[in-house]
Amino acid sequence: MNKFNKDQNLIEKENLIEKLKNLIHEDTNISHKYNEFKKIQNSWFKIGSVPRSKNDLVWNNFQHHIKNFYDYLHLNRKFKEIDLIHNLKEKKKIIQLSKKLIDLSDKFKTYKDFERLKKRWKFELGPVGNENEEKLNSEFFEIEKTILESRKNFDKNKESILAENHQKKLNLISKIHNLTTNGTETVKLWQKKINDFEKIKKTIENIGPIPRKFKKTFWNEYKNSVHEFYSKKKEFFKELKKTYANNIQTQNHLIEEVENILNSEDLEKNRSQIISIQKKWKHVKPLPYKINEKNWRIFKEKCDLFFKKLSLNKDLHSKKLLESKTKQIELIKKLDDFKGEEKDLEILVEEFLKFSKTSSENENIFFKKIKKLFIDLGIKKSEIEDKISDIKSRLMTADQKNFELKNINNKIDSLKKEVSQQENNLSFFNENSKENKLLKTVHDKIKKNKNELELLKKHKNKLLK
Repeated sequence: MNKFNKDQNLIEKENLIEKLKNLIHEDTNISHKYNEFKKIQNSWFKIGSVPRSKNDLVWNNFQHHIKNFYDYLHLNRKFKEIDLIHNLKEKKKIIQLSKKLIDLSDKFKTYKDFERLKKRWKFELGPVGNENEEKLNSEFFEIEKTILESRKNFDKNKESILAENHQKKLNLISKIHNLTTNGTETVKLWQKKINDFEKIKKTIENIGPIPRKFKKTFWNEYKNSVHEFYSKKKEFFKELKKTYANNIQTQNHLIEEVENILNSEDLEKNRSQIISIQKKWKHVKPLPYKINEKNWRIFKEKCDLFFKKLSLNKDLHSKKLLESKTKQIELIKKLDDFKGEEKDLEILVEEFLKFSKTSSENENIFFKKIKKLFIDLGIKKSEIEDKISDIKSRLMTADQKNFELKNINNKIDSLKKEVSQQENNLSFFNENSKENKLLKTVHDKIKKNKNELELLKKHKNKLLK
């Protein structure tokens, strides 16, 4: 610090002494004066050093006026009690903080921090009352004695202590390196890793100094290990952010799929698809907690709505099915007393088909009886099949026709393969096998399948018209 700054500091301190001297005579209440006194004290210790030749003089002058102010305060009994309580409380705090310094590994820091506390004890705080003064001073000076002894011991074994500190810090850097290189794929494990890293950093900071010759090397190594850890952490959470975005998008798509199914007509057909979507949902992770909770509520509501609608549809379907069966039975009974003509039978077939949405036992009974009645009217079997096929085709919707065509095509493909295989089997028989029963069976099967193929093709052509 140059001479100009020290001279300036001297002027500032002399101004504070003058303010302190005049404070007693100010026409204000005691609380205001005490607050101003504390401000003067705080300002004093923030000002730097003064010229050496003036140091003792200005300090003693300041202490003299502090004593005068305390004497003035103590004339006011109530305020004196407040001040004593305040000083007692603050000095007890200093004792607690000083005790904690004893166990610090860094003896340089211990001594430096204690000197600061000692300065506050000695110069910034006033008396605490005769009943507490001796006890507190004794306790504080015992702590000072312990800290000074510890400092002496440190100075005596400084070389080995610094070397030990250095080794401890190197071991902790190795731990940081292990944290960085060990693969961690989950947020939970990374949170634990970050907590461990912060503890290691704090431990390194509290260990104390190391030999001067290793400071630069150690600092570079420590700085690099910390940088490497933060880079790895940044990389993980950057990728995690991408994963979050993809998983949020996947959840939104699954919600859309459920919405589309909800708007479809055939809910029963899509039941397995909803269950499949629910299974997919369980495997979409990880996600941010709040977004996941929000999406889950939306998804669950839509799935619940689907199953509610499905249940209502089932009830409705069961009711319609019962009505359909009842009507089918009525029509079957009509056939038992049938007295009409061919046209009347066609009307009955058409009426029955309107109530027959799926194959059933009643359908088999009905068509067995209706075919017999057609035959009784002198109509050939092939014509009967054509009539029934025409009526069925006429009553079908476009979707039903497409579904029926798909089934017919599958049956045709299957029969063609079967006929091809059967015809191939004929090559295993020779001229001497003509009377063979097995050969006759193969020929019969081929003929039957070819006839069925023709009927299917005819039915297909009618549907395509």
